[in-house]
Amino acid sequence: MEPATMAWTLAAAGFALVYCIEATCHAPRLQDVYGEVFRVLKPGGLYVSYEWVTTPLYRADDPEHVEAIHGIERGDALPGLRRQDEIAAVAKEVGFEVVKELDLALPPALPWWTRLKMGRLSYWRNSLVIRALTLLRVAPKGVSEVHEMLYETAHHLTRGGETGIFTPMHMVLLRKPAAAAE
Repeated sequence: MEPATMAWTLAAAGFALVYCIEATCHAPRLQDVYGEVFRVLKPGGLYVSYEWVTTPLYRADDPEHVEAIHGIERGDALPGLRRQDEIAAVAKEVGFEVVKELDLALPPALPWWTRLKMGRLSYWRNSLVIRALTLLRVAPKGVSEVHEMLYETAHHLTRGGETGIFTPMHMVLLRKPAAAAE
């Protein structure tokens, strides 16, 4: 996909299957991405995507929820997280049939965020090592700041997962109708 135009340099109706994994959340307009996927799919073709979204538990009037989601958006360079219910609506808007939607992070899946948790001792140890490597000029300037940003982002992702207001595992399976015009 050409980032400046959100257009693919691929022939129309050339693919039977297209997939995106944790990528479309970076697009300013999901309609543009889904429109291009629709264009390059053959009639009857399938598209599956793994979306980062806020869940129905997210409350825009809860300061803790807002802080966690804004932290995820900032740390992962997202233009804004979409709501879970927006995904199917956008897909239908561009012409797709929604075959299935499923949050793969829900039980019985194990919590996805546990690997992101870092205690204060681990953070302090890592920070100390990074500062030492920077002083020795083994690591470039700015690595400490990047470490801090990644730590904060991991904290926000963990909060989003623990509270159930965010999922990086919203799977959507879409079909281009067999009767769709080329």
